[in-house]
Amino acid sequence: MLSDRLQADELPYINMTPMVDVILCLLVFFMAATKLYDWDENEFVVNVPQVAEAAPLTAAPDDLALTILKPGVIAVGETSHDLASLSVLLKDARDRYANQGVVIRGDASLNYQDLADVLSVCDEAGIRNVRLPVRPRPEAGAGR
Repeated sequence: MLSDRLQADELPYINMTPMVDVILCLLVFFMAATKLYDWDENEFVVNVPQVAEAAPLTAAPDDLALTILKPGVIAVGETSHDLASLSVLLKDARDRYANQGVVIRGDASLNYQDLADVLSVCDEAGIRNVRLPVRPRPEAGAGR
């Protein structure tokens, strides 16, 4: 009976001392860590390497979408160009970015000569990254 009464009088408790110690240690750690990052770049004397020529760090531009509307008329974006003005546009694009790419689109009913004319203008402008998008034919006879 005596042991039952002693257990009933004792209430469970949480010792707060270790938790307060941990919190204070974390506080000191973060205070010291934030002080380390307050350095100014000018406090350090560093000789940065030099290069003869450096190009700016820019992302590659998107490929130009050339749409052959009819023989000799090509749309770039929402503007139409003939072959001569397209050549100037492509040369300017290649001067800005050496690996400029183009995507040549057109209706399937166009003549091959229309595509060859645009490919010739791309070659003349120095553009080598040329893509021709196509769609797979629908399978008429799957059982063949």
